Amino acid sequence: KMIPGHAKQEDRPLPTLCTFHSLCLRILRRDIESLGLGYKNNFAICSGSDQMGLIRKLITRKAGKDEKLDPGFALGMISRARNAGLEGPGEGNTTLLGEVAESYRAELKKLGVVDFDDLLVYAGRLLEDHKEVRDYWSDFFRYIMVDEFQDTNALQMNLLRRLAAENHNVAVVGDDDQSIYGWRGAEISNILDFEKFFPNPTVIKLEQNYRSTTPILHTANSLIALNKG
Repeated sequence: KMIPGHAKQEDRPLPTLCTFHSLCLRILRRDIESLGLGYKNNFAICSGSDQMGLIRKLITRKAGKDEKLDPGFALGMISRARNAGLEGPGEGNTTLLGEVAESYRAELKKLGVVDFDDLLVYAGRLLEDHKEVRDYWSDFFRYIMVDEFQDTNALQMNLLRRLAAENHNVAVVGDDDQSIYGWRGAEISNILDFEKFFPNPTVIKLEQNYRSTTPILHTANSLIALNKG
């Protein structure tokens, strides 16, 4: 239906609703070749089972079949390091875990595939190092809202800062008291120190609870009051 003075609905761009990973996939499908790492725009994504199989093979290759390093633990440590902005765990790659991590990265590049952590890392690197790519995507996403902001990690915050560097049209929704994913790499400082990254934001507090009864709120607030930091 036409509204006088307004463009037709099909002429107005629809908002993009996505996870950070699917956003990064979209960026990389267009621009990954600009990184100069040998990846093509039609790269494949390594599944969880494929990752585990590759890690298991690398542990055996490096240390033999009797090595007790758990592949799941190794993969978790590699992922946590990557989400913290590091290439991998281990000091100077001298530990078995460090050697496995280095070989894992090399194998993925050789196969022309990326894992889910690579989506965040490579998209962030593109936006940081290539101004023409950053300008394109920051113009494309002029207004950004992030939900559950207390669960974002360092890589995701870096992406947000790059995309919104020019206009600062950013709205986030979050609750620092609900931050429980530190073990997955979430950085509580993203929400606590938000004003360091985006100065003078408007803060709207949602203090009316429509979900829980008074005894539940009393118990929760009594525990939260003991939190440090």
